[in-house]
Amino acid sequence: MFAKMIVDITHSGVDKLFEYNIPDSMNLDVGYRVKVPFGKGNALREGYVLGLSETCEYDAKSIKDIAVVISDFAALTKGQIKLAHFIRRYYHTTLAAALRLMFPAEMRGGRVRDKWQREIVYSLTDGAYKAAVESLKTSTGKVKAPKQLQVLNFVRKYKRLKTNELESMISASASSRDALVKKGFLDIKKIETLRNPRKSVEIEKDFELSADQIDAIQNITSEKGKYLLHGVTGSGKTEVYIHIVKECLKMGQSAIVLVPEIALTPQLVAMFERRIGQGIAVYHSTLSPGERYDEWKRMVQGRAKVVIGARSAIFAPLKNIGVIIIDEEHETSYKSDIHPKYTVNEVARMRANIEGASLVLASATPSVESYIKAKNGIYKLVVMPNRLFGLKLPSVEIADMREEIIKGNRTIFSRILYNEVKDALGKGRQIMLFINRRGYSTFVMCRGCGFVEYCDSCEVTMTYHSSYDKLMCHYCGRKRNMRSVCPECGKKYLKQFGLGTQQVEEYIKERFPNARVLRMDLDTTRRKNSHTMIYEQFKNGRADILIGTQMIAKGLDFENVSLVGVVAADSSLLIPDYRSPEKTFGLLEQVAGRAGRKDPGKVIVQTYSPDHYAIIHARKHDYKGFFEKEMSIRKSALLPPYSVFFRIVFTGKNEKAIKQACLDFESGFAEAFSGLMKGVLLFDAAQAPIKKIKDKIRWQILIKVLNDSKLAEFRKRLYIYSDTKNYKDCVFGMEINPQSMM
Repeated sequence: MFAKMIVDITHSGVDKLFEYNIPDSMNLDVGYRVKVPFGKGNALREGYVLGLSETCEYDAKSIKDIAVVISDFAALTKGQIKLAHFIRRYYHTTLAAALRLMFPAEMRGGRVRDKWQREIVYSLTDGAYKAAVESLKTSTGKVKAPKQLQVLNFVRKYKRLKTNELESMISASASSRDALVKKGFLDIKKIETLRNPRKSVEIEKDFELSADQIDAIQNITSEKGKYLLHGVTGSGKTEVYIHIVKECLKMGQSAIVLVPEIALTPQLVAMFERRIGQGIAVYHSTLSPGERYDEWKRMVQGRAKVVIGARSAIFAPLKNIGVIIIDEEHETSYKSDIHPKYTVNEVARMRANIEGASLVLASATPSVESYIKAKNGIYKLVVMPNRLFGLKLPSVEIADMREEIIKGNRTIFSRILYNEVKDALGKGRQIMLFINRRGYSTFVMCRGCGFVEYCDSCEVTMTYHSSYDKLMCHYCGRKRNMRSVCPECGKKYLKQFGLGTQQVEEYIKERFPNARVLRMDLDTTRRKNSHTMIYEQFKNGRADILIGTQMIAKGLDFENVSLVGVVAADSSLLIPDYRSPEKTFGLLEQVAGRAGRKDPGKVIVQTYSPDHYAIIHARKHDYKGFFEKEMSIRKSALLPPYSVFFRIVFTGKNEKAIKQACLDFESGFAEAFSGLMKGVLLFDAAQAPIKKIKDKIRWQILIKVLNDSKLAEFRKRLYIYSDTKNYKDCVFGMEINPQSMM
């Protein structure tokens, strides 16, 4: 037998199937991971078996043998292999790079392994036990080995115990245990132990469903298809997910449920486990490597039928998938920022086709792209327009910060927000304050000469973090001490500008010293389980105010929150991106939805742009009105979905080589794309807006192409053209409709 394999090297030069002989003594199948001798030096490299054959294309005598089978089970399902081929074509990457997405990165190179523990087993008959006890006594009946007898009786009681459990219950028991094993009174076995990242919970009964929930469940479970579930915040979408998953499990199928933020995972997992029980795997980046590997293995071996996780969970090794659910489908975190730069919605759509599964995209503020597909009949639109229990959406008031300045208020809170916070605290209600910038201030500038503190490695402004009194770059993580004197003019005019979560926290503690305050942002959630701890503290009423970035803007459900304050609505509105209005509307609507989950709630939005259509429609909770306005603007400017952006970024340390590579790519473009240039609306080769990140110079080519019948041919030809380019001292990569143009 011969194996057709991909070697785990992401270079395009080896992006093809290689043939290896399978030794007679070796058992393997499609999807197995193996090690093979590769290249002239026959260095052992990891690879993936993608096919088996009784014949080979080459001379069988010259074909090398597979050296080692790494896994004694298929690490890749047939569905995953098909998905990898799609990713390779669509995102123009290598098959090895696509296959690496399918399992934990730590598995490569054996950086994570199975965890084994020793277990003590009692298997003596009653007669053998009596003989054993007698052997531990002297001829006069006195116990000569009391510790051994204690250990023997203890293990007899429990029948099986892990060695560490025994040692925690009986001190200094190891030598006695070993002596009993040597005498044959106890056995020690080696067992595999899965690292479990959470505790078990009690099963709850189903809740009484609303009419909207019943209709949504019936619509989605009636037939396989692709659905857009548009439900307002607080309409009970999570309950719909649970019932859809339970229907799949009844039919012997599995399910994938994705959330955009790791902060949402503990809450969702707890709800699923209370309703479904065990058999749920959790998969996201904050698990330890061992936990990720064990959760992945539970899925591979069929011990977990449901996976809940962030972006990478879309590649879960489940079989017979019945449904893929993407919660908050509009979120930008579903777009990968490392190669290959895939989008979860696109990958999920293809995986649903491969597996014959339903796809459910759900949001209170669907992405423009998804909603237009629903309007065009590509997705089936399911609407949940009402909150549970007859509750109304919270009232939204706009605080015009321009008027606040005119009236002499130069603090970071408008008078209405300050008074509402004071009133809510007085009534014992909880408050959430949202600002989409972490740190204390956005940048530091000298008021004397205009000098600005930039990162030496990235050429972006550094953010001041008061918690450790340092400047920090949010791109590369470089830190620098805060200077007291300007290095340019020598004057003490350095001042912090802009607003971040830490400054809001400081303001609250100064004005409301008795309030118990929590902050949830990247700085406070770096440690393991910190998301869960902050969530539990606030949910259980051990804090009055939760301050946070977009981590708190979606999904979280706190019954006692009566007030939500958006401290700076303009921070997302002024980003140079055509999606800024959409992101702003979505953030405002999502964060507003955290208020009034049990009783009427109120939202205060502070802005310098109260007349912007994104803010006007968010105030009225008017998604359709916003969508129609946004689409009219995009149509007139031929922005996506009426066009598609291709961004090619060239990076490296040699500025001259980077610039030359970019200009060389540009020079032959028109000739290579003859006949398709009419559809090219924009072609711009220039230095990237952020010209340096992590000490690497950046140039870019930005292409805007009309979204018509020739788009597929244009993309195909662009991939072929880029394959002809190979630059020294330069790396370049391509992204379609990038999340950031910077």
